[in-house]
Amino acid sequence: MNDLYAALEPAAPDGTVLELADTAARVAARLAERLRALEAAEPAFRDAAQAQAVLAIVFGHLLPAYRRYHADLLEHQPPGAIERPFFVMAATRAVLAEGPPWEDHAAVATRAIERLNEYVGWRPVAVLENGRLSAPYAHERVRPIPLYMAAAGTPHGRYARLVGDAIEILRQAPEDLLRQADFDLAMLEELAIDPRAFDFLHPAASRPNYLFGLWDPGRIDEQGHYRRMVVQQATLDGILSWPAAAAGAGRADADVSLLRWEASAVLAGVMLMASGLSGHGPGALQAGMPLAELLPRIAFYRDEFYRRLLERLPAGQRAGLEEEARRLKQPFGGVRRHINAMLAGRRARQVENVALAAVLARLGRAAAAERLVGAVPAASARLFARITSRVVDAQQSLWRGADAAAAVAGLDEAVDLLFRAVGCGAAVDPWNILGLSGQFPLHEPGGESLPDPRVDDLVNIAGSILDGYAAAWRQAALAGSAETSGRAAAALEKLATWWDRYATTTVSGVPHLSGAECFDSAREVIDSLKRRRATAPLPPPPGFWRREVSAFSSPRTHAQAADALLREGDLDGASGLLVHWASLLEGPAVERTGPVWLAAAGRWIARAVGDASAEGRSRVRRFLELVEANTSAVVDVIEAAAVGREPGEPPPRSDADGEGDDDQAGGEERLAAAYESMVWQDSADDGVDGGMIDVDAPGAAAAGGLSAVEDAAEFLA
Repeated sequence: MNDLYAALEPAAPDGTVLELADTAARVAARLAERLRALEAAEPAFRDAAQAQAVLAIVFGHLLPAYRRYHADLLEHQPPGAIERPFFVMAATRAVLAEGPPWEDHAAVATRAIERLNEYVGWRPVAVLENGRLSAPYAHERVRPIPLYMAAAGTPHGRYARLVGDAIEILRQAPEDLLRQADFDLAMLEELAIDPRAFDFLHPAASRPNYLFGLWDPGRIDEQGHYRRMVVQQATLDGILSWPAAAAGAGRADADVSLLRWEASAVLAGVMLMASGLSGHGPGALQAGMPLAELLPRIAFYRDEFYRRLLERLPAGQRAGLEEEARRLKQPFGGVRRHINAMLAGRRARQVENVALAAVLARLGRAAAAERLVGAVPAASARLFARITSRVVDAQQSLWRGADAAAAVAGLDEAVDLLFRAVGCGAAVDPWNILGLSGQFPLHEPGGESLPDPRVDDLVNIAGSILDGYAAAWRQAALAGSAETSGRAAAALEKLATWWDRYATTTVSGVPHLSGAECFDSAREVIDSLKRRRATAPLPPPPGFWRREVSAFSSPRTHAQAADALLREGDLDGASGLLVHWASLLEGPAVERTGPVWLAAAGRWIARAVGDASAEGRSRVRRFLELVEANTSAVVDVIEAAAVGREPGEPPPRSDADGEGDDDQAGGEERLAAAYESMVWQDSADDGVDGGMIDVDAPGAAAAGGLSAVEDAAEFLA
């Protein structure tokens, strides 16, 4: 197989190899042609049905099906990048392991893919209350692409020379250094690259040395030794690019062979660093050490390894590298700085593109957002941008008063993308929210962990889809479209049930999102609005909304009802709802739903100040007065913190307590008058109150842990 690839992808005079997209197909054609020739000439090959079936399954079904199976996770891999010689051999072994019958090629390929996918990397799993471990999802598992096999060497390809030289350097490395890294080359059965894109915004990126690689925790022999090491492709590409980039780093006159050797030396050092984090197996000394002890040890033997490598060089070559080490204050400083700069640039591009794509998606510019995330290899960037675009399209469609069926169809696509994101690891596993309390373990022995930022991303995007379904259900129900209303209600209930099984509302520090609350709120709002419309063309009778809101089960119901009334232009009804809702905002409710209330109140003000008549000004003044009167608990939090007392404790009396009373009425007049000259203008001409549709961007959620004073002050600011 290796020779076939080498014949079809001949190396350039300088030894570089260009990997072609159609090489696997051409290899299949060569093998089929050779098999037919043997079948005709050799008696031993007269019955070649099994060989023909295996060739057809591997090249005709498994390799294309593998791409489709991992369409989300490996979308960034160009054609031909996965289908390398040793990967094809691994796929062939998986097919042969399935055994006959061979007639159903697609079924055999499907089973072989399940066998082939056996790597997930560092993926903490939650222990649930019943003691059962959660498990990675099927689409999270991949097959690393082999770069070296102990029994076969390196496969033909662009990494072959780099990896082969690194293995040879490790073979000649001093034994005492290898013992410090707990690395034994004889135990390295396979070196491979992780085909998944490295996600710089994933919390695992904060794990020491994870950017370089790790021993595969799933490949352990009977003696308890790890046998496969997996390195990150982003790091390997940075190392491989050093000879071409050296001229820009002041090494234009360096010999190319020396630059290649430097790159291989750094790859060898990367492998030793990856080994030092976990040791030779689960029973190694390193496996029980905290990071605070491990990292200095790793840094010491890494620098000692590089220093001894320099000492082995001829004097002429060593002089230049020693001068570079003195200048950059680290051995092999040129290539190491190049790798760090390249990785830092990739991270910066991902952060920038993801942030801009999220803004564009929230603005409804789906095509522009897709172009930006298309330049980011990480699957999470692409999937979350696509989900946000679908949700925003649905919300804009509802704002324009279009048929709710189109919005439901767009939200169905968003749900499918959400499930795919969770299933392939692009989004956090919802079980980990409960089982790991929203944390991401970095190193189990020392208990080091950090808050998982993907939790807020998942909660926010799930909440936006639930709200979208609720809005579509409401619009379809009030329009009398029974079929669309039923579809939206069923979809909302299904997604709410799926979400609530993870019990995220029981975890402190995680944004509150209850699927049942979303469903109940939508139903209550629809019932109330139907009863209100039943009184048309007459206005609702006195006390109508007082009776309705008394039956509302949550502040979310107030939000949806107020939003619906605002869209219908019923400012008085919406005002009453907002005031009653404000009276419920106490304690944790301020942090949980205060910003939502503030957004709804802002939309009410924007609409109300457009009426410059005496009645309109009176309406705004009355609204502000009632809001202030019904937010005493929030005011009390701020005042209590200012004087150092507990909320709810009566303030101490002083001689100055009566001062300023005469100015209170005038102050309220001035507060109300401040809004009289304001007129809402739809500058975007999209029919939406506000700059962007209200869908939180991935990574833009609040960090959590705000004090009660900050919540209250932000609420009233």
